[in-house]
Amino acid sequence: MIRKKTGRGRRISSEVRQLIISQAIHDSKTMPRRALAVRLQDLIEKMGEVSPTEDTLARMISEARNKQPSELERPWSIGACSYYNIPHDMIPVLIKIQKLKAEYGDDEDVSRVLTVREARWMARLYRVAEPLISELSDGLLWLDFIASSYVKRERVSEQMNEQYPNTADLDRLYFHSEDFLNHDVLISWWDALLPDHKEAIIDAVEKERAMTLQDIERHEKRPLSPEETKMIDDCFDSIEKGGLVALREFINQSQIAQEHGMLHLMTAILYETARSGGIK
Repeated sequence: MIRKKTGRGRRISSEVRQLIISQAIHDSKTMPRRALAVRLQDLIEKMGEVSPTEDTLARMISEARNKQPSELERPWSIGACSYYNIPHDMIPVLIKIQKLKAEYGDDEDVSRVLTVREARWMARLYRVAEPLISELSDGLLWLDFIASSYVKRERVSEQMNEQYPNTADLDRLYFHSEDFLNHDVLISWWDALLPDHKEAIIDAVEKERAMTLQDIERHEKRPLSPEETKMIDDCFDSIEKGGLVALREFINQSQIAQEHGMLHLMTAILYETARSGGIK
């Protein structure tokens, strides 16, 4: 398909730049430049913005990917704590997370390694996230998930030469409610989205279906039963049919979904997909 060249000479907004960099170095980092440029044009247009040309996008993707890695991307070790001002009382927690990442991580995303940047964010967030961690059997994995949102935001912010990363939306999502990923809060957020934005998010979430099945199997350390597999598929189908409200209704009627904590898991996937796609 021949695309009309759009946006030549226009100033690229901060939101669009954040999307381009995030996709280039995180969410679609293995996608070829030109393929990602075409995908970004669709996402940008669904945000209601005027897209840069394919050539401009390809150049920006290359610039983002060619940045030299920060020293903060090095593997964390106990010896790094003093140099990077990581409190020593966090060492037992970080050792546990290091082991969990080695066990449950995905080599493709290099997430089997705990980096210095991740360790710093986990140390910053641990106390405020502690109530959640203490309530969930896999609380440290949730700490890793939360910290990854802040890590991604910081890396994009550095490439944009911002003074500091604006994490206000992440702060509200994770810590302004006593209930992590409070569903009523998320439904209000979902209802405020434009229809095109919802469609783009749902399309992106569908790509997580197979990976979610694999992640749960790794966590359970066994193959999932046909009933469990169908339950997970039904969760994704519910989101496609009716968004967060339909998901909540399905899970309220499914004991097995409740036992697997699917409400927290699916809303986390949904929100993080929206955030990483740059859609607000």
